Amino acid sequence: MPELSSRPRRNVQTLGLAHEVGQVIRVRCLNCNITRHYLPGDLAKLVGDIPFWDVERLMRCERCKRRELDASVILPSAAERLKIRVRRLVEIRMVRRVIWRDDD
Repeated sequence: MPELSSRPRRNVQTLGLAHEVGQVIRVRCLNCNITRHYLPGDLAKLVGDIPFWDVERLMRCERCKRRELDASVILPSAAERLKIRVRRLVEIRMVRRVIWRDDD
């Protein structure tokens, strides 16, 4: 019989699984204390089907432009769902920029 690992197993909660269940991702800035709510399916279109706790290192606060964020998953009730504003993804634009280098 194989030996059991001493590391605790963590239930991986990906954005795809959170979207199937109907959960919402809550992202709060630790600097300016603003809270935003996102649908996991919209975030998965941007960054892929990753664990939700990795979202905070890929995002930046719109107000203060810092990366000090705290992401959590919530399953709001119907009454709570009416009170929160969920930000929806409208479109994804690819921006092409020219980067110059001086060769000496």
